[in-house]
Amino acid sequence: MRTKKAQERKEHVTIWLETSSLDYLDALVERGAFENRSQAVRHAVRSFINMDKGLAKFIDLDNC
Repeated sequence: MRTKKAQERKEHVTIWLETSSLDYLDALVERGAFENRSQAVRHAVRSFINMDKGLAKFIDLDNC
């Protein structure tokens, strides 16, 4: 069995979003911007992390 590298590993998380946010994500998926909701949410999280590096002072980056 192939083991994934640390940077490839994914974990399942559950979130609750307002219906309006889900409608927006679904519209992006329907128009082909993303393959599915999961891909859209991963993109949103990556974008937030890349945009908000100023929050790094609140975390220990050596453990991330």
